[in-house]
Amino acid sequence: MSSKMQIADVSFEKRMNDEEVDFPVPVRSLAKSVTLRALPANGIGDNVLSEPTGSLLERFPPPYDLTSDMMFVAAFCRAAPLQQTFPGVPFLSTRGNALLVMWFSRVKEICYRDESHERRCIGSVETVLYHELNVVALLGQRALFVPGIYATSDLTIRIGHHYGMPKEPTTMSVWINARRVESEVVDGRRRSFLKVRLLGSGRWPAAIVSRFWPWRTWPARFPDGREVRPLIERTPRVQIAHVQAGQLALQAAWLPEAVRLLPLGLYVPNLRMQLPPP
Repeated sequence: MSSKMQIADVSFEKRMNDEEVDFPVPVRSLAKSVTLRALPANGIGDNVLSEPTGSLLERFPPPYDLTSDMMFVAAFCRAAPLQQTFPGVPFLSTRGNALLVMWFSRVKEICYRDESHERRCIGSVETVLYHELNVVALLGQRALFVPGIYATSDLTIRIGHHYGMPKEPTTMSVWINARRVESEVVDGRRRSFLKVRLLGSGRWPAAIVSRFWPWRTWPARFPDGREVRPLIERTPRVQIAHVQAGQLALQAAWLPEAVRLLPLGLYVPNLRMQLPPP
């Protein structure tokens, strides 16, 4: 029997509309949270989520190699609420606005080495383990600040907290085909969404950036003061994308109103990234 997990995928129950509004009422759930559960043959039972975090890290020791489809987009937000929520953080801003970069992603495979140093993988490039929205703000010192991460997996939230990541549970859907990417995230009474059209094959940009693989990202700093520098290992395509509609709206003090997504983005499928130990 395969040592990989059998994972339930998530799909839209309805298609999103084009309105860019801050939802005044709760939105009906589009997708159930994905919980990572394993077959007994994998040595990881259904009781895994009840284990202490230290025990989880012993069973799933870092570093982690993650394979994900990521849709990168950006937006400007008011810098003052960010600065008030996170005093002392040197946000890069112009004319009172800060640049947010975010990626709507579906995580497909997580690999690690067990106690005997044997490589183990959860999921595969053909599955979807969970969905995640990461939001980062640029700092004035070649670094990133992470005000929020929203995920549909309890397991990755618990492991993320061990790193200091501000991960929170959410309801999220991601839909991707050859030419389109759509996603929706419901956070309390707020709704984020995007509708994107993909342009070109993405192979020649990937051929250019592949010359720099592997490379470490700028430090990503978390609200508790810790940071991490993931290692980008490879990706087969880097596609330019036209953002036809979208907004970021979260139940967060640092983002008191919805902000419109900028019209250009990048879609990076099967991005392989290594998360080092905390």
